[in-house]
Formats: sequence, C-alpha cells, structure tokens
Amino acid sequence: MNVRKQAILARIASQRRDLAREAQILKPPLAAIDRGVAFARYLREHPLVPALAAAIFVVLRPARTFRWLKRGWFFWGLYKNARGKLAGDA
Repeated sequence: MNVRKQAILARIASQRRDLAREAQILKPPLAAIDRGVAFARYLREHPLVPALAAAIFVVLRPARTFRWLKRGWFFWGLYKNARGKLAGDA
C-alpha cells in the first residue's frame, strides 16, 4: 500500500471518530423520537386503549370534550382549506 493511500485511510478513520463523537449529542433526541414511534405503534396495534381513554374523558368531562371537539373541527377545517389553496397554487 502506498503512502498516499495510507494517509487517506488514516484521515477517513479520523473523520469517522470525529463524526461518532459529534453524533453523541443526537442520542437523547433520537431516543425520545424512538420512544414516541414505539408508543404510536402500540396505540395503532391496540386501538382500544385510546378509545377507552376518550370514552372516559367524555364521561368525566363532557363539556370540555365538546369544547375541544369544536376547536379540533375548526382547526381541521383551516388545515383542509389551506391545503386546498396551496395545492391549487402549485
């Protein structure tokens, strides 16, 4: 192996070490994202859990539930309207 190739390989190894060290800062946020994805998968695989939680919320706080439903419906309409306008402009 010639000297130039060895120097390039040494530089690559150094860059890999630097990248691994710098990437450590991303570990906590990526771990949080992984937990969120796992929770979403769990809810998708067990739809009775959020349905039961929603039913309990409706029974315990019906006025609050309907207030949030109205807000949700309003923002859903805003989203659909904005999406339609943006898609029409494209």
